[in-house]
Amino acid sequence: MANTISDFKTNFNGGTRPNRFTVLPQWPAGIAPPLTDARFKIVSASLPSVTVNTISVPYRGRIVNFAGDRQYSPWIIGVYDDGNSQNLWRAFQTWKERLDGHWTHEVHQNDYSYRNLQTTWQIDHLDVNNNQVLRRIWLYKCWPSVVGEISLDMGQQEFVSFSVTLTYDNIKIQGM
Repeated sequence: MANTISDFKTNFNGGTRPNRFTVLPQWPAGIAPPLTDARFKIVSASLPSVTVNTISVPYRGRIVNFAGDRQYSPWIIGVYDDGNSQNLWRAFQTWKERLDGHWTHEVHQNDYSYRNLQTTWQIDHLDVNNNQVLRRIWLYKCWPSVVGEISLDMGQQEFVSFSVTLTYDNIKIQGM
């Protein structure tokens, strides 16, 4: 059986692209900017990593390894800042303030439950033509643990952006 470049091209199906994705956020009540605001201004993200830790047990002079607890890494996204009154930086800051007040160190009084401030976010990894979802991932009980800085620099000509680290409790992956 010959391995030719034609065989490779025939079996490759075009590959996937890192810029073919959509993030569908779910905001807590009273915080949400327009849905299209977030969908088009989240410009970078990665599929979150999941680690199964190892439990090592000594047995007759050797180490036997077992699967341990599952650990979810925080999810970091890049966001464009557009400076309007409903911008995402302000929405994330408001969300963080309701989770833990800067001056009061309390959960926002109007939120009857801490659980209402943890939401589900969805990531869709799309095919080359944006026609089909290859992978759909749901992150459950998300909340922003870090809202990154906005760098101001007279010498820069790019759009202003910032990062957000979302922490979540568990993940569901569809399309495996």
